[in-house]
Amino acid sequence: QRVIIMSTSIENMSVETRENYDRLMRYLMNYAMFDHHIGIEFSDRLPPFAPPISYEKPGKLIIMNAKWWRPTEMPFLLAHEIGHILHESAAFYHISHLTTLKGEACENLFAIKLLQRYCIENEIYFDTSYKFAKCFGIPENCYYLLEFAA
Repeated sequence: QRVIIMSTSIENMSVETRENYDRLMRYLMNYAMFDHHIGIEFSDRLPPFAPPISYEKPGKLIIMNAKWWRPTEMPFLLAHEIGHILHESAAFYHISHLTTLKGEACENLFAIKLLQRYCIENEIYFDTSYKFAKCFGIPENCYYLLEFAA
């Protein structure tokens, strides 16, 4: 199976790349909703820089920003928020700045591993972890985690 490196805009993707992107988003939504009973809502009422957010109570819910300024990061962001709910790590925000950073790094690593799992299940291979990261919209500030995900 061939994977084409994503552009920064969904509108500029080739048809094949868009199909791969849609397949990945379906995989992540099925993983969240059917495997872990997490609701997902895409809102188009948020400003472009409003990040997604997850809630554990009263029910498990992720709100994704449909207008996010870097749309090709959406799979990574969704996987990250799934990690927050599965690990119940929203509480990190109420403790301190250092635990917030640690919690975010843990969920970034979870997101990378979930995207790697998708690749394994779909027989998608990369010769470097950086090509994998670029293809899946992983932000460059998370590249340092790639060595821990191998």
